[in-house]
Amino acid sequence: MLTIRIHTKLLWPGCAQGRYSIRAKGFILAVLSWGTSYGPLPGWGPFAYVPVDPAGNGSFVFPGMRAIPRGATHVWARCHTPDFAAHEDANARIPECYVVSDEVTRDACRISVLTDIHHSSKPWRTRRALRSAEGDVILLLGDSTNDGLPEQFTAFAACVNDVVPGKAVFPVAGNHDVPRDLRCGDDDDWRGYADFQGRLLAGAEGLGYDTSYDSEERAYAVRIGHIDVAGLQCVTSGRRFLFPKGSQLDWLEGHLSSTAAAWHLVLCHAPLLAHNPNRNTGTPYLGGDRRLQEIVDKAGGVVFLSGHTHVSPNVLVGNGEYDVRRRNVYLDCGSVVATDTSGEKGLMSPDWKDGCKAELTVWEDGIEVCMSSIESGVRFPRGYYRFPAGPSA
Repeated sequence: MLTIRIHTKLLWPGCAQGRYSIRAKGFILAVLSWGTSYGPLPGWGPFAYVPVDPAGNGSFVFPGMRAIPRGATHVWARCHTPDFAAHEDANARIPECYVVSDEVTRDACRISVLTDIHHSSKPWRTRRALRSAEGDVILLLGDSTNDGLPEQFTAFAACVNDVVPGKAVFPVAGNHDVPRDLRCGDDDDWRGYADFQGRLLAGAEGLGYDTSYDSEERAYAVRIGHIDVAGLQCVTSGRRFLFPKGSQLDWLEGHLSSTAAAWHLVLCHAPLLAHNPNRNTGTPYLGGDRRLQEIVDKAGGVVFLSGHTHVSPNVLVGNGEYDVRRRNVYLDCGSVVATDTSGEKGLMSPDWKDGCKAELTVWEDGIEVCMSSIESGVRFPRGYYRFPAGPSA
């Protein structure tokens, strides 16, 4: 007889963190998915592949504050025989206090996040990524091009005009958006990206978005409903993460302290040292890492969005973090190109390496993150988060 047990510690309604146990004598593998009483949720992939021992026992510990999808009421297990010639299904009802309605009744901003597209000479990947964006606004978190050449930015902008002409697109620069040729001066290094950013921001202003700039016009801020968005340009000549000319973090600190918003979205190509799925120690990506972390901690209510690492949202540790005390969210958004699952232990689905996008639903007292495969459209349960507004939630 197949049985499933769910042992969870309630952090907040809808949080999936906990232990999931399987009893499946005579089987070798259990594939766990979210579902209803009728079966797994359509369009969602599995969240775990659980080996079953000879005694018929298997268990999976789900860390990282992932969420249970809206409308899911059951956990489903598809259990396979040792020769994979047959399988049986079982399900367990999720305790009622964990279940969340599938309706979002409050006003929300819907934003698509794409990063590390690495556009070079062929536009198909860029077009497919832009076409997959579901939000009213698209954020590009850097490495939009592979070599930082003016012709690559021109081709990318043409894709934007053709595929999403009615959507506002807000970019920041990545290390690949600056040419490798160090014989160029700093301004020449930035010419391709600067023209690209100017063209996209002008298009957004034509759609009614009011953009303000820092004193050097590399970083910028824009209002999207109840959300304040601040785009940081963290790359300098030589593809180093040093924040140009030193004034940008001063601008950010002043901007966050003087701007009232339900949430501040900070766009930065590289993640902060303390909040990235690689968990690097000792050497940060960003030259101003410590100061930037202090600014974000002081402000609170910040959603820090980054790319650069190409780490899959399906790694067990997760790509999303939540600082409950400061109400800050940190999200590494993977990459549009194939993602990295190196170092991951255990069984993995082949499509967990697919290039991905992130869809954000942001309302005044919460944020929902849903990451999915750009190639297949399958939603990744390991890349699904729903964070409440603060420690009292």
